Amino acid sequence: MAGSDEETVEVGMNEERRLCGLAGDDDEDNMDEDRAALFGATTDDAIPVDGDGEHVEEPPAPDGNTAKRPRPSTSPVWADYEKLFKEINGKTVRYGARCLHCSKVYSAFSSGGTGHLSRHILVCVKKREKDRMSQSQISFTSDGSMRTWDYCPMRARTELVRLIARLDVPISLGESEAFVEYIKNAHNPKYTKVSRQTTSRDILKYFTDCKAKLVETFTISVNCVCLTSDIWSGNAKEDYISVVAHYINSDWQLEKRVLGLVLIDVSHNGQNIANRAASVLADYGLSKKVFAVTLDNASSNASAMHKLKPILSKYLGLEVIDESEYASSSLNNAVNSIFLHQRCACHILNLIVKEALTTLKPLIETFRTAISFLNSSNQRIAAYKSYCIATGVRPRKFQLDMEVRWNSTYLMLKHLFPHKSPFTTFIQAQYPRDEGEPLLLTEDHWMMAQKVLSFLELFYDATVTLSGVYYPTSPLMIHYLVKISLHLKNYANDVHIRFVVQPMIDKYNKYWRDIPLLYSFAFILDPRAKMKDFTRVLRRLGNLTSTDYSAYLVGTRARLADVYNKYDEKYGVVRLRRTDPPVLSGKSRSAWDEIYDDDGPVLGGGILPGNPNMSRDTSATSLLNAVRSSASNASELVSYLDCDTVNHLTDDFNILDWWHQHKLTYPVLSIMAKDILTVPVSTISSESTFSMTGRIIEERRRSLKPEMMEMLTCIKDWEAAEARLQQNVEDKELEEAFEELYLNS
Repeated sequence: MAGSDEETVEVGMNEERRLCGLAGDDDEDNMDEDRAALFGATTDDAIPVDGDGEHVEEPPAPDGNTAKRPRPSTSPVWADYEKLFKEINGKTVRYGARCLHCSKVYSAFSSGGTGHLSRHILVCVKKREKDRMSQSQISFTSDGSMRTWDYCPMRARTELVRLIARLDVPISLGESEAFVEYIKNAHNPKYTKVSRQTTSRDILKYFTDCKAKLVETFTISVNCVCLTSDIWSGNAKEDYISVVAHYINSDWQLEKRVLGLVLIDVSHNGQNIANRAASVLADYGLSKKVFAVTLDNASSNASAMHKLKPILSKYLGLEVIDESEYASSSLNNAVNSIFLHQRCACHILNLIVKEALTTLKPLIETFRTAISFLNSSNQRIAAYKSYCIATGVRPRKFQLDMEVRWNSTYLMLKHLFPHKSPFTTFIQAQYPRDEGEPLLLTEDHWMMAQKVLSFLELFYDATVTLSGVYYPTSPLMIHYLVKISLHLKNYANDVHIRFVVQPMIDKYNKYWRDIPLLYSFAFILDPRAKMKDFTRVLRRLGNLTSTDYSAYLVGTRARLADVYNKYDEKYGVVRLRRTDPPVLSGKSRSAWDEIYDDDGPVLGGGILPGNPNMSRDTSATSLLNAVRSSASNASELVSYLDCDTVNHLTDDFNILDWWHQHKLTYPVLSIMAKDILTVPVSTISSESTFSMTGRIIEERRRSLKPEMMEMLTCIKDWEAAEARLQQNVEDKELEEAFEELYLNS
């Protein structure tokens, strides 16, 4: 509509008023406007005062005529209107008001009221849309101060996407009557429901935006990534492969991101798995940045890695040679394949524990039967509660374990033991048995259960620790190999439990007697260990497993130098300025000596007979003699290995911080350490940590399209990553479920 003085005033009035040239009005109180339009304004007109009575002067006449002071306009309605003026009888008169939201013009003479303007604002469509887009409210900050808060429907829809992904709730939540009513009544009366279709589009947009930011991070800030992958079970014949990236950010902090959850709707052979994994990596531009891939022991995974090696083995600039040629090839030609395929350590731990639990099943079934008997009757639970109160024991229920999650067996026994006395007495009195039939629970049962509980504790702690997300796990593996070897050796002499230990030792030797180079390199790159302690720990492992590691030690030295040389070729340009390494105190490291000392009280002593190489000089000089490398190339490695070890043996030592602080001293070696410390030793960092069957997609997600399920899975992980909450939440909840079963007394 035109904005000139001649523009037509929009209102719905009768024909007679339009013929008179008057602006229409739906307010009978505004008749004075029409009189002023026909006969001109008079000085006898009363000055209307609205609102709080504050006078706001109107602009003077353009010709400077000040015979009459312009009428004040005080109503708050003017915040939504533009005042329109024109000359009538030589005077500047306000004749109209243009809505700032929809541009409609209404009569607004100074002698009239503003009721019709207020009523329009209440029904103005454009105004209502803007109000929905931005509604300011008062909120309080953590320090008690007030601030304005703007409600934005688009922001609300984004937050709805985050909520749906994080809580695994249906994508139709936004149109649920209960949810809409809750939001309206408790938070925002103007909230309107969001349809499932709109939410689906919002999920796609949010996923696309977040993915673009992640790709930018990988492109600009990340040299390499390490991958983990696993198979998730969905509906029949519809399984999914997950691809997860682990990397260290610019602040030298470990990060984890789920990159994809891709449907495998065909055979689970290596080629199909490889094709889907390669597609995900290509989407993120990571095909040439992969340092290592950690997988479980499935044969299809081994086949997939064979297909992927030519694609993924280019990070250090080498093509992969065929595995059959490794034996006749130089070590240098196979550098890229040293770390590329890693076996999941927690999967191996599961296999070891499974050997024990299979043998111990009759014992565990006894306790399952007793707990099931108690839980099967509310009357029986009430009777047990009364008995506990009478004996001064806090009453509680007990939860059965799940056979596919062995930590639940550990937790079942752990929380049962403090109630051994009342539980046993009650079960013996209540459990029906035939004449001559032995008691369900005896002291022998409890004695064996105590042995099993103590025996499983190390494996439980190891699995939890090695499944960590935000700290390097590869340097910990050598420590746990020593602990587990010693643990199995000690229990092999226990008359009550040794029958379950030998199968576990056989399984351990199958996978870990040949120590993966990753574990050794990571241990050496721990500044508290270096080559000297690595040699000592090999002696200890050799003693515990009756293995000669002399040749392995020589090979490890050679491989370490080869890998460093490849890093020097790739990153040597960063060596602009090196600082000298600090001179350390060289104080004794008693905490580690207690574990690794050849004559220590914990491990027993002695170098294995026939192992003269194990006691040779392990300095950087001997390292250089083992390989062909120039002094300039190996200088950082020599300097690092020749310096004293760091005397900081407490749990608060941060190995990534140490390398970050020394990256100027070791510019190339720090990059190598960064990559090696990134490699996770486990594929498991969520609810399947202790599962012996794999990951299972929740029922509520199985009805979604594969693309939608992938987006929600990624968003959920990315949201947890922002808050650094990607640890094993499900396992923590499981432990709490076993703990929080007390009955009100």
